[in-house]
Amino acid sequence: MIKEAKKVAFSKEYIEIDGHKTGLFLETVDSRNPVLLFLHGGPGFPQYPFLKKSELRWEEYFTVCYWEQRGTGMSYDASTQGKITFDRLCKDALVVTEYLKNKYNQEKIYLCGHSWGTMLGSHIVHLHPEHFHAYIGVGQMGRHYESNQHTYAFLLDSAVEKGDKRAEKDIRSVTLDKEYYKSQEYRRILGRYLNKFGGGAKRTGYSNWQGIKHLFSCSHYTWKEKLNFPKGIFASYDALSETMAKTDTVQLAPRFDVPVHIIHGKHDYQTSYQEAKRFYELIEAPFKKMYTFEQSAHSPFVEEHEEFRRILEEEVLGR
Repeated sequence: MIKEAKKVAFSKEYIEIDGHKTGLFLETVDSRNPVLLFLHGGPGFPQYPFLKKSELRWEEYFTVCYWEQRGTGMSYDASTQGKITFDRLCKDALVVTEYLKNKYNQEKIYLCGHSWGTMLGSHIVHLHPEHFHAYIGVGQMGRHYESNQHTYAFLLDSAVEKGDKRAEKDIRSVTLDKEYYKSQEYRRILGRYLNKFGGGAKRTGYSNWQGIKHLFSCSHYTWKEKLNFPKGIFASYDALSETMAKTDTVQLAPRFDVPVHIIHGKHDYQTSYQEAKRFYELIEAPFKKMYTFEQSAHSPFVEEHEEFRRILEEEVLGR
């Protein structure tokens, strides 16, 4: 018997932080459910439209807050957002956390980060465990330079295995060094081959064009907000790429005082499995567990959503 999906209550809200409006989408089937704050990746890439095209439906277990970080989507306004920094985003996230705790009358919430959001989320939960029941890292970041070494090797090996001489020549023409985050050529080959070879957003059936289509077809955004998507993506990357490239997330968050759940696709080469595993092995926590999704790349909560939901219900919530 197929379980009928429950009706989801949706709201779009803005809160002001230091004179700047930041936007949230809130979804739940029951406002008494535990609250989960989702930190998107990118940096600067809103993920609500992508997740809503999936069968995730985690709003059946949580009241889910999709916060768009300063300089991203609903939260982009060049006249008020000021300088975008890692520390500023951490402070913003704590304001959003307090807002959610007060709105739903809960002492603690859950925090889930994806990709870039795991670097942000790890640090926040490390510093302020008093606000959180647990940390969930999906596509967990470790050291981004080492992760990109794995990415480059994957691209080259894939081209060779497929006998794609043109791709192989193109990839070999690009040098990967510690200044990779400044390289337009390296970003070009990532855009051209990572999704194509199955190490990007999804292992199969996903393209850059689909990601853009999801964003611009989402009816919950105004046209002004849609036009701000590319501005926010480029501005956020320019502001945060060096921090991302030169940071070891283990050093940002060596210890957690809450349970930690690391969920990672075996075929993920946006944030490599090897680096996620190193992060998991080196951190300290009262409870920690790593879940390997054998059929997934960077989005296990979309690619293997049933197993992801099982982990949320049985392991994170302990039902």
